[in-house]
Amino acid sequence: MKRFESLCNEYRENKRLIEELAAMNESIKNDILDIMGNDEVHVEGAAKVTNKTVVSSRFDSSGFKKEYPDLFTEYSRETSYKRFCVL
Repeated sequence: MKRFESLCNEYRENKRLIEELAAMNESIKNDILDIMGNDEVHVEGAAKVTNKTVVSSRFDSSGFKKEYPDLFTEYSRETSYKRFCVL
């Protein structure tokens, strides 16, 4: 097996492991939240967890586009980026 193919296989395996660990962490997080109930802060020993609501303001581009299509077009710009994908 050549180096390129080997690196691609290793990348795919690492990505799979990361997804598996993320799923495990999500399960652990849900267990922690069950213990916390409605508490925003929970402390036991050296462990401290916060679960607070964060409020933010976002621009509603879909609504703006619907209400002001000409302005939306005037101020829209094309962007580009590279997407890395190992198949």
